Amino acid sequence: MAITTGGLVGREGVLAALLAHAHAAAGGAGRLVFLGGEAGVGKTAVAGALMTEVAASLQVRRGYCDSVTTPAPLGPLADAVPELAGLLDDAGLDPVRLFRRLHAALTATPTLLVLEDVHWADEATLDLLRFLARRLANVPLLIVATYRDDEATGDHPLVALRGDLATVPAAGQLTLEPLAADAVAELVAVAGADLDPVALHRSTGGNPFFVTELLAVGGDRLPATVRDAVLARAARLSEAARRVLDAAALLGPRTRLPLLLAVSGEAGDAVDECVGRGMLVAEGPGLSFRHELARRAVDEALAPGARSALHAAALRIGRDRGELDDRRLAHHAVACGDLVSGREYAVRAAARAARLGAHREAAHFYRVAIEAGATAGADDAAIARLRGQLAYECYLTDRMAAAHAEHLLALSTWERLDDRAAIGRTRRWLSRLAWFLGHNDEAEEHGADAVRMLEPLGPSDDLAMAYSNLAQLRMLAGDVEGTVRWGSRALDLARAVGAAEVEIHALNNVGTVRWSASGSPEGRTQLVRSLDLALAAGLHEHVARAYTNLGSAAALRRLYAESETHLRGGIKYCEERDLDSWRLYMTAWLAGTLADQGRADEAQRYVDEVLRQPVLSPVARIPVLVVAARLAARRGADAERALDTAAQLAAGTGEGQRIVPVASARAEAAWLAGRPRAEIAASVTEAAVAAARSSAWELGELAWWASAGGAPIDLDDDPVAAPFALMLTGAFAEAALEWERIGAAPWRALCLGLVPDVPAAREGLELATAIDAPALRDALLRERHARGLPLPRPPRASTRQNAFGLTLREVDVLTLVADGLTNAEVAQRLFLSEKTVGHHVSALLRKTGEPTRARAVAAALRSGLVRPT
Repeated sequence: MAITTGGLVGREGVLAALLAHAHAAAGGAGRLVFLGGEAGVGKTAVAGALMTEVAASLQVRRGYCDSVTTPAPLGPLADAVPELAGLLDDAGLDPVRLFRRLHAALTATPTLLVLEDVHWADEATLDLLRFLARRLANVPLLIVATYRDDEATGDHPLVALRGDLATVPAAGQLTLEPLAADAVAELVAVAGADLDPVALHRSTGGNPFFVTELLAVGGDRLPATVRDAVLARAARLSEAARRVLDAAALLGPRTRLPLLLAVSGEAGDAVDECVGRGMLVAEGPGLSFRHELARRAVDEALAPGARSALHAAALRIGRDRGELDDRRLAHHAVACGDLVSGREYAVRAAARAARLGAHREAAHFYRVAIEAGATAGADDAAIARLRGQLAYECYLTDRMAAAHAEHLLALSTWERLDDRAAIGRTRRWLSRLAWFLGHNDEAEEHGADAVRMLEPLGPSDDLAMAYSNLAQLRMLAGDVEGTVRWGSRALDLARAVGAAEVEIHALNNVGTVRWSASGSPEGRTQLVRSLDLALAAGLHEHVARAYTNLGSAAALRRLYAESETHLRGGIKYCEERDLDSWRLYMTAWLAGTLADQGRADEAQRYVDEVLRQPVLSPVARIPVLVVAARLAARRGADAERALDTAAQLAAGTGEGQRIVPVASARAEAAWLAGRPRAEIAASVTEAAVAAARSSAWELGELAWWASAGGAPIDLDDDPVAAPFALMLTGAFAEAALEWERIGAAPWRALCLGLVPDVPAAREGLELATAIDAPALRDALLRERHARGLPLPRPPRASTRQNAFGLTLREVDVLTLVADGLTNAEVAQRLFLSEKTVGHHVSALLRKTGEPTRARAVAAALRSGLVRPT
């Protein structure tokens, strides 16, 4: 692929980089490149040059996003993969299956896919980009997505997408900068213009589109703005050509020739004049402006009367000929004042967008329909139904406050109309949304009102879900009895009326509280049943919720292997379907599970992955901040900032499942840092203890830290988990055995460190070092001193002076590893558990700075720490 820039001045480096990616893609190394820069900087020109260069070796596909009206769901892909465009109207094809079909079509042969202006892309297109980017390994596909970096800022969806893909190896970024002064001078020379290149560069800032527009105007004086330059060129057209240009501006960046002629009412020679004067560009069967900035300049100059007439013509002709989709028909109808048609087309456009996963766009069209319907005098019930549909789209896009507000407006209508079924349904939704917003009292009130309103109406799906909603609220509050009572009623009714989704929801609620609180096998069975039913029905969010609760409940019960299995399975499921909110929440729990086992480096990687996200819900932020704080505290680093943020967020929820872990982590951090005992005890708040009483494990941990702070709590005969019960009685050797069986290395190290026997204490201190918890080691030495227990001797000079600072035990392990022994064989030789040997191996890898056992052995041999056998 030789580089021939085709007149692209100052863009050779960026084009060369893209060509290198194209060459790699042709060989099966797929990549996504975001090509950014300001409007007019030349992104489209560079993409066009790339397409020309690679046309012989890659199939070239191109799709466009535009801002004329709300983006079409997957519109760019309909442009780029026209053979599959019909699938967008297949109501039986869910987005994930559609994405897989698109992926197969794009990777069947080596392909370049250019998507223009993705800062205007719809939600479904951005989801597809995320889907494709995560599946580019070993496929022959290069995606170049251009965007305006001055528009994609802050909370723009494209910012979130780029953040999500920051760790994906196949995703990258290139940026086009404005032209340098010498490049502008070159363009002036090529054009043969009698203009001062320095003044031109200063007035345009080196923007290539601005430069070429001003050069095209000619003359001695530069227009004040690009808009003036575009309109100056347009003023030279005949009246007929100007009407064509106005119609083209109103119809959008690209339009088909027959539609343009019909809407403008002019003949083909007027179109030819626009093309000949460089105002429009012929692209296959259609025409487009040279740049969106030019289209906007012409569009904004349209007089109101002419604009309304053109919109009316576009509506009439587009509808009669079937050339415009519902979203464009809605746009033209509202713009020309036909609000009845506007509402009809907006509702249809919203339904299609929602089905394809473009929920932000669906919400926009429901707002258009509501406004048009209200102005046109639609009946109140129809408007209230639209508000409910709008609220659901807001809920799916994490805009809970907006969803809550729409349901409140709908509720006032339903109450005025005395539609009790609608009132009950709406109050149930308000209950769910109030919980998301942290208004737990309001959630309980709406939930109870929903049941009171629906029960007199007899059995129904709505009543079953209202029961299940109360069960979920009770579950989240840690109320086992209330969860089972309401959940059982929901299950009985759901099965009676055939409400399969409600049955799945209720099984999850009841199963979660039974298993996490008491370890009930029946609860676990119900949770697994909920997962199986959700998988069979393809209910993605219910599947994710089941995986989450299976994994988190197992983690709370310290069943680490089972927890990892469910969490990793759920994360994989969510990655394949781009359910990122659930994926991140489960990743936070997985990090906690790993930290509990002493696998600090693995846990930290997952913590970093979650915290890198630009937008993170409170329910995911709280657990990951708790894990981050625990890891930092064990390493002797500052944990207070993370704990303060987590505590503030947890207090806002009012839920024990958020409050208790923060309290435990704060107490641990205070103890590790050697703070006064009163400060340790103060971390164990009354609210946390009250919330923990339904869980023997959580209550046990809080009881231990309260005891460590010198302020034991009254357990009121509430049971605590066995290891903590042993610790509270001072049976540390027995507790250490329990923690070893469970696989919780930090707790085992703590217990061994408090055993009076010095060899056991030394093993605990070495284990703390092995799991990268030096603060735990120091805290145990302080605690032994305070308790009057004998202190193990400090490391020998040979340990302090060896090349890597390995302990004697770590040297023993490394020597046996160098002899070729497995972890199990090392454990047998040294009379240690295999898990403890694993921790020592992890520690020596960290200290030697080597990634593998073999590399660590080689480094030790070079240093003379071990001798070759």
